[in-house]
Amino acid sequence: MFSANEFLAKAGENGATHEIGGELELHGQKKAIRFPAKVTVDAQGAQGLAEFTINRKDFKIEYPGKPDDLIKDEVLLKLDLKFKAG
Repeated sequence: MFSANEFLAKAGENGATHEIGGELELHGQKKAIRFPAKVTVDAQGAQGLAEFTINRKDFKIEYPGKPDDLIKDEVLLKLDLKFKAG
């Protein structure tokens, strides 16, 4: 689950228009994160797309695997964001 508490206008790479901050909970672990997002805002709220990576080990998701394993520490997250005005 992700709970946003910051929504800052901030241009970035790949067309990002905002930076969103908040708390991400995965696997029973909570961590403060910030990520760039391409966001549009109107009277009903905001919507956008974000693509960024997290380190799975930061959330205690650990698999030893084998030396030639394809399990990476960095995990790509792609989010479809919707925020209601209010």
